[in-house]
Amino acid sequence: MHSIGDIINNIIKKLIIMFLFIISNVTYGDDFIVKKIFFHGLHRMSSDAILYQLPLKVGTTISNKNVSDSIRFLFSTGYFSNVSVFNDENGIIVIKVEEYPIIHSIEFSGNKIIKTEMIQSILNSKNIKIGSTLNDYFIFEANNDIQDIYHNFGKFNVSVKINTIVLPKNRVIVKITVYEGKTANVKQIKIFGNYIFSQKKLLKQFSIYKQIKWNNIFHRNVYKKQKFFYDLESLRVFYLSNGYAKFCIDETDIKMTPDKRNVYLNIYITEGLQYILESVSIHGDVLCCVPSIKDYCQTFSTELYDINKINKIEHDIRLLLGRYGYIKPAMSIEYDFNDHKKVVKLHIYIDVGHRFYVREVQFEGNNFTQDFVIRREIKQLEQSLLNYHYVLQDQERLSRLNYFKLVNTRIENVPNKSNQVDLIYKIEELNTTGNLNLSVGLGTESGLNIQIGMNQDNVLGTGNSISVTATKNYYQTYCDMSILKKYLGTRRINTSIQIFYNNFSTNKVHLSNYSIKNYGISMDFAYPVTENNSYNIGLNYISNHLDQIEPQIAVWRYLYSVGINPELISNYQYLNNRINLYPRDLLLVLGWSFNSLNHMYFPNFGSFINITNKLTLPGSYNSYYKIILDSNHYLPLNKSLDWILFSSIYAGYAGSLYNHKESPFYDNFYIGGIRTIRGFRLNSIGPKAAYYHCNKSDISYSTCSVKNSQDTVGGNSVTFIKNELIIPVSYMLNTQYSDTTRVSLFIDAGTVWDTYWINTVATRAAGILDYGIFGHIRISTGVALKWISPVGPVIFSYSKPIKKYQGDIEEPFQFTVGKIW
Repeated sequence: MHSIGDIINNIIKKLIIMFLFIISNVTYGDDFIVKKIFFHGLHRMSSDAILYQLPLKVGTTISNKNVSDSIRFLFSTGYFSNVSVFNDENGIIVIKVEEYPIIHSIEFSGNKIIKTEMIQSILNSKNIKIGSTLNDYFIFEANNDIQDIYHNFGKFNVSVKINTIVLPKNRVIVKITVYEGKTANVKQIKIFGNYIFSQKKLLKQFSIYKQIKWNNIFHRNVYKKQKFFYDLESLRVFYLSNGYAKFCIDETDIKMTPDKRNVYLNIYITEGLQYILESVSIHGDVLCCVPSIKDYCQTFSTELYDINKINKIEHDIRLLLGRYGYIKPAMSIEYDFNDHKKVVKLHIYIDVGHRFYVREVQFEGNNFTQDFVIRREIKQLEQSLLNYHYVLQDQERLSRLNYFKLVNTRIENVPNKSNQVDLIYKIEELNTTGNLNLSVGLGTESGLNIQIGMNQDNVLGTGNSISVTATKNYYQTYCDMSILKKYLGTRRINTSIQIFYNNFSTNKVHLSNYSIKNYGISMDFAYPVTENNSYNIGLNYISNHLDQIEPQIAVWRYLYSVGINPELISNYQYLNNRINLYPRDLLLVLGWSFNSLNHMYFPNFGSFINITNKLTLPGSYNSYYKIILDSNHYLPLNKSLDWILFSSIYAGYAGSLYNHKESPFYDNFYIGGIRTIRGFRLNSIGPKAAYYHCNKSDISYSTCSVKNSQDTVGGNSVTFIKNELIIPVSYMLNTQYSDTTRVSLFIDAGTVWDTYWINTVATRAAGILDYGIFGHIRISTGVALKWISPVGPVIFSYSKPIKKYQGDIEEPFQFTVGKIW
């Protein structure tokens, strides 16, 4: 077994031998002609192949130079660990070689922080892999590289031993043994030269060192070279963003204790003066090409010098030039300091260079999606001026299609054309844009849930979608089929058609007692007017069948408004009679939506706002309108976009159009449950059904008493707000799961009310709340987990109501698997 020390000794010995051969003073006679060349020790290589390239050849005169060149050549092949050259007076040359052994296997032990795959990648870069020759010098280099990686993780006590075990037939086993040792911690950071900002203020810029004691329970001040470098840059940016344009880090002194367990860092700085940005001047031919750039730069004058603003100016200038085809401008910035006035003038010199045109737009990686589906989404045209703003917009639009996992762009110069480029969209498609599944789920809201679904978002790569679903649980039977046709005609109009059937038993989910069966068909046209805005218009036809309707105030009030007078109570046998209803409606749907989310699922930033209004058309049974606002916003709190503030506002109202007809009770708003106000049972919030309790002596419902209940009837007005702090999970889960999992802390608040409600003596006597006023806001808080699982979205939440009212039912733990209609 050979250790790394033996390897180093072998390297030194071989270098000495090679050096001696090269500088040998042996003088060969001019009449010494090489007649034959023999190899000794050659096993894996053909002598003929070596002789073909060997500088020393049969028939040539031997000399110091061609012998040295031959030795150098043999070592350069990387197959030999030792080379010796012998000759006799008969012109015979014998070259004795020792071949490097072949690596039979590689074994790892002791590595915990650094994965075996990472160490293997280092070995592969040095050609240390099974079947390759073992080169001592590469072993030495690999050892150093592995130690360097451990040093970057704060492991300065690491010991890496690379040993070899000799096997028959010139083979070896390479054994890599790692003792990782203890981690080096930052014990102290001192900054010298700071007069403006305190030590405490400056140390807040360092992630490598935290002074808060309770935080040290979770955060160890591990010393990492790269992290310290980033912290020094953070310190520099802190000063430069606060006006100290001449700030400088003069020196850093890193002291480590003898046991390499603790590190003390000293940083010496010069703060300099604080400057005001007096003016920004643009120089060069750019003013002729893009005159508006001058007005843009004037908006930054008379502000405190800030490096972030300077970088933004440069970035925005490049984007502005990119709109006009100047994508490769040469820019330089010069600073004119006036220390007396403490001001600085910024001079930006720009050479716009060539103006580029797009020769071709190409696509790579779209093995399933057809080219025309992608091409119709992009604004940047071929044989036209390159507009980099369009390129960025196109990339964002393609990312929102939900067909692709990743979209990148690449601009390549056209050979022999100084002002032409090809634009390439590099696409990584999702593994699937559809599914066919049969799933059985269990939810706190739906109980046992059986779902059959077929969904294809990109049918045959055309961008069209088709979906067929069916759901069965203990309170509902639902099925639908929908088809989406993208870009009807040349106006980018999206057309969708849906048919559905629904059988819903409300009394099984704590709603007022009735059953509803309905079916319908809808057609919708969506037209995008800008990059993020679109309008839609549609028609819905719905046929409803309601039966087993128990007498109650809100429902009977609706019946009166549509001309039904359920007053007949002639004797006791009719007291339990229930009303059946067959309303059919044709509705016009108008909507507007704004979408700037960066991803369809788990967005990091952006907004999605949707306003929908539906109203009945003449000939419908009902006469009402219903308007809904659904607004969602994602605000990242850090640069890595993993701390995110999410805010959602939902508001709706349904009212009468004419003839004093109320909006139908079966189209009311409901809240409560995992998708609205968490911590409350599904639909348990809001107005409750007030049932009539009649005796034999009652001849009409107006004389009956009223009985309160726990059955929710909903209301025609609703509003609720959801605020969430999304926290990163990458430190708990690997990338495979962190990309599909989100954890958040939330607070929900909202209410639903009935604007038609009028409190009477009977309702007050029954202890019923006034459902006709805005108020009675429920509030809950808790933690939620969302996971995009192979069987569909999985949502868990645990919450506690902190504001509730009479009739509300708490449900702290809630979960659902897949989509529930």
